[in-house]
Amino acid sequence: MPLLPTDDTGQRIQALRPGIAQTVPIGAASHASAPFNDATTVIRAVATAPCFLALGKAPAAGTAGHYLPAGAPEYFRVVPGEALAAIRAVGDGILYLSEMQ
Repeated sequence: MPLLPTDDTGQRIQALRPGIAQTVPIGAASHASAPFNDATTVIRAVATAPCFLALGKAPAAGTAGHYLPAGAPEYFRVVPGEALAAIRAVGDGILYLSEMQ
């Protein structure tokens, strides 16, 4: 069993390695990422514009979805083979995704 790295006080910290990177346009229509890798169970998402998100096999984001503010990195547990979709809340932008390993 691998050990987690520790900080200066000896407390365990979690560390994940960035894997596949994707960009998803944020606009007036919902845009989805490519399906996540078979080994991916965590992703990191950072948006350049506020947006709403949806996860699933064929996700379509809408304004009733999960809100992600601009510039706020967020981690999500995902199911391999699913995708993430985004739609703008205010203006257009880019959603940057990192599949974490």
